[in-house]
Amino acid sequence: MTGSSLWIGYVTAEGSASQRVIAPVRVEGGFVTAYDHTADEVRTYPLHRITGVAELAEDGEG
Repeated sequence: MTGSSLWIGYVTAEGSASQRVIAPVRVEGGFVTAYDHTADEVRTYPLHRITGVAELAEDGEG
């Protein structure tokens, strides 16, 4: 599913809930490395902190 835009629910190290829109680049060793559209940069997220995932529809689909 790399390259597709995904919505994720995420819990920060401080315990705060967050929502991100990401495009995964790599999933390896318990982490997902992804371009984070919300932050406009590549970030790495521990999988155990992700609380939910949903694929976003492509533009033009409906």
